Amino acid sequence: MSEYFSRPVRMTPGRMEGSASMDPADTVSDPAERSAIAHATAHMLVFGGGVSDDSERVARLVAFADENGLDTVAELWAGAHPVSLPGALWRLYLVRAALQHNIEDAREVFSRGITRGGIDQVVAGAPDPVSADALSAVLDDILRGAFEGDFSLALERASAVARAVSAGAISLSQVDDDHARYLTGRSLSWSIIAQELFQSAKAAGAGALR
Repeated sequence: MSEYFSRPVRMTPGRMEGSASMDPADTVSDPAERSAIAHATAHMLVFGGGVSDDSERVARLVAFADENGLDTVAELWAGAHPVSLPGALWRLYLVRAALQHNIEDAREVFSRGITRGGIDQVVAGAPDPVSADALSAVLDDILRGAFEGDFSLALERASAVARAVSAGAISLSQVDDDHARYLTGRSLSWSIIAQELFQSAKAAGAGALR
């Protein structure tokens, strides 16, 4: 598992996972302006147009990070508060990008987490058994759902996926002495992302995610 999420996607995997808690003051001189831009662009993407059945629009939004680069997405939203609309949207794109990048390794870690971590596979929406193609489809479906009207459910599903990855990584750390420290760190990163997504899902369900 030495290649676990290891190929670069402009952002390194460690930076991708760690950037969920990035301080906006580290990257801009005016945090207030950055926050205003983050919230405005996130609101536009999630609610813009108000057309939930516009499949072409939704497909473009799902591919937004692919087309513009995860660095661009990070510049927009990575520094936002974790439990906010832009913060939650960043984590949705982050989960998809980090796992899609090395989908076969992701499938192994995710499947292990589902089996050994007590994760609700129904909430995550993953079939049994999980193939790489099936996991890829789940990740796309979760992000698509964020733009089709049930943002809270999309966040809850993404949280379940992140918890499964965290559980899978910590399980692997117990049998892979050479990479135990690395896997433990990845497990912690994914656990934090899962908790932040869960909190955002609760806020969204209550109509309080801004």
